[in-house]
Amino acid sequence: MTTLTQPSLKRKSLQDDLSRLLDDERFFDISLKCSDNVVLRACKNIISTRSEVLNDYIFNKQKKNNNQIEFDKINSTAMRFILEYLYTDKNEREELSVDNVVEIYYSATYFEIGDLQYEIIEFTKRSLEDGDEDLGKKLLSECIEKFSLKTDNDMIQLLVDWVAKIQLVPSEAEKDSLSLLGLEYLLAKTYDTERSFATYELEIFEYSSIKSKQILSEGKKLDLKMGAYDFNYESSKIQKILTGLAPLLNFIDLNRINHEDIVKKIEPLNIFPPEIITNAYRYKLERIHEVSQPIRGCLIFKWKNFDNEIWQFENKLYITKNGFTLEADPSLKSHKSIMGNIIIKGKGYHKWDILIENLTDLIYIGICETNSQFNKPYTKGFRGWALCSDGYVYNEKTCKWNNAKFKENDLVSVIVNMNTKHCYFAVNGIIHYDVISNSFPDQVYPFVSLKKGSKLRVQSY
Repeated sequence: MTTLTQPSLKRKSLQDDLSRLLDDERFFDISLKCSDNVVLRACKNIISTRSEVLNDYIFNKQKKNNNQIEFDKINSTAMRFILEYLYTDKNEREELSVDNVVEIYYSATYFEIGDLQYEIIEFTKRSLEDGDEDLGKKLLSECIEKFSLKTDNDMIQLLVDWVAKIQLVPSEAEKDSLSLLGLEYLLAKTYDTERSFATYELEIFEYSSIKSKQILSEGKKLDLKMGAYDFNYESSKIQKILTGLAPLLNFIDLNRINHEDIVKKIEPLNIFPPEIITNAYRYKLERIHEVSQPIRGCLIFKWKNFDNEIWQFENKLYITKNGFTLEADPSLKSHKSIMGNIIIKGKGYHKWDILIENLTDLIYIGICETNSQFNKPYTKGFRGWALCSDGYVYNEKTCKWNNAKFKENDLVSVIVNMNTKHCYFAVNGIIHYDVISNSFPDQVYPFVSLKKGSKLRVQSY
């Protein structure tokens, strides 16, 4: 009679066995020399089976030495990560981080490992949501440096969309992590975009001008004036600045910039080719009766104090989804107002959309003066215009019925014509009322006022 052996209580998985092969020199028959001169060893059969690219490298009969492959753009950190994934279909030893994600994504695309590329993209999305605004700029810059200005892939598109929704503030250009190449790629890819964008075209120029002056720093803190319109430097330094700025000028659309700003601020600098300036004037003359939009794509902004948890806690207004979603605490019994972090200014046509996610009490959506202090419209301190979910339009002292009620899942649009100082409101694309007013100032904020658990978000496209 045959006695069956009792199986081990601790079973070994195939993944565990393959993981051990990563360290078993008996099965090493190929060397992989990385860009940092580190040589890693592996098993030909495993890695060639798992990657067509490696299969072609290893079994290319034209190569004299198929036992050693050199990679001049893949470092050992990324290669270790790739090897573990090829062996085990997962990564437990080597972990993704914001410091290595670009290198590893490059390697995953190089070896055409689609599933791993997807996992890296998902990791990057989570990291961006958990990180600060500068992280997206840093990763986009690293991506363009690692790939090229001509590359287009899922990672770069993710980062372009992400950074496009962040205001490029001229005063922060000197210290943030967006490189000149990263900025050039961003402006090129969004030049004719119909997606969300957060920076006015004039401010793009100002940001680009200041960013280009970093060339003068050579890694040191600049002891120079950094104003966007200050080009009062000696000729050698001007040439250095223009080396960085010239490629960016190709992707700044003067047609979106108010002609007065071109005349008074930009043309005197003599940095745009004369024909570009002339074409911008001609464009504006031909459309003198049209109202243009001073921003590329669809205007988007975040709520003020989106990065200030203490303020949110004290005011019982919680901002999530990277600054775009706003929710009132259910215990907030009185209306609280909050403004967007963008100033509507200058000339032209400005439009933004607010999606109502939860409506438990009245919500007000509109514009207000930049120095207004109020909790809701139609009260002391409010100076502006607002559409309420009850169907009325309110200003400081009056209200008027316009049959424009909105409810949960409705999309409320605010449209401001700064040329005529008219403010329009629309619900689900239907304009109900034209506020005939010339009373609001040259600069206004978007704002909302809500309470008791109501929730909304700035719509992204």
